[in-house]
Amino acid sequence: GICSIMALASAQMYSAFDFSCPCLPGYNAVYSAGILLTPPLVLFLLGLAMNSNVSMLAEEWKRPPGRQAEDPAVLRCMFCSMAQRALIAPVVWVAVTLLDGKCFLCALCTAVPVTMLGKGSVAPGLPRPELTRLLARVPCPEVCDGDWLLAREVAVCYL
Repeated sequence: GICSIMALASAQMYSAFDFSCPCLPGYNAVYSAGILLTPPLVLFLLGLAMNSNVSMLAEEWKRPPGRQAEDPAVLRCMFCSMAQRALIAPVVWVAVTLLDGKCFLCALCTAVPVTMLGKGSVAPGLPRPELTRLLARVPCPEVCDGDWLLAREVAVCYL
């Protein structure tokens, strides 16, 4: 039903969205985490809100006490069922995002071990802030100026 439509919509939204890494130390990981986590959270909340069982769950929760005792297992079962259906679209978003790889590359580009992969003789003389700045530019081929230190393709393959 509606959850599968939202899953298709989330895949289409991601394909229409052009991810561009900021290529700045300190911002890459935050920006990537925002892209990876914010849309799935919104999609999950939309999935819960658009579920037809929300009203039944609210009625069962606020049911006046009567002869039948309130069974917490019923509430748990209803909520788990709703949550499972609402998680379909966020899981699709995260899967498409990770399979694309741009977001992952942007987030972890400063974690490349230059001394193991790069030209290690150059890296020890480089100050740490400058090394971080160069590594943050790895996802952006148009501004990557660290080829003398580490080939961009090597860093991308490592990540």
